[in-house]
Amino acid sequence: MTSSILVPIDLADLETSTKVLSSALSQAISDNAKLTVMTVVPDFVSGLDYRYAIRGETGGSVDYDVREIVNEALQRLNQIVSENTPEGMPVDTIVRHGTVYEQILEVADDIGADQIVIGAHRPQISDYLLGPNTARVVRHAKCSVNVVRS
Repeated sequence: MTSSILVPIDLADLETSTKVLSSALSQAISDNAKLTVMTVVPDFVSGLDYRYAIRGETGGSVDYDVREIVNEALQRLNQIVSENTPEGMPVDTIVRHGTVYEQILEVADDIGADQIVIGAHRPQISDYLLGPNTARVVRHAKCSVNVVRS
């Protein structure tokens, strides 16, 4: 029986994230488990404005404010959770900054997760069985990992 489920989602891939959250939610309800949903703001090249980095442009070099980006991600994560979970269900949300798989594994340890429910990959990466972050989480997690395929 699972008592604590960690659900890392990618805010840039809402289709897969919604499926992952739905799968975790079903299990959390049936096991009466605590649900924690998280996302990770990845590291960006220092001195490069993250908005340019995301679009693949190399112009512009304004330092980005990690706290602002993390706060924006937390607001978006809270919105997604509220839209996709039953009203009144307690769900913790966490946003971290850094290397995606490392942050997921760290949070899993911090909260004592019994299980991680994670998406297999982004749909456009169809030539891989698992995305690199998911594969690392599966290999290194100290708890069970449920991979939801899109």
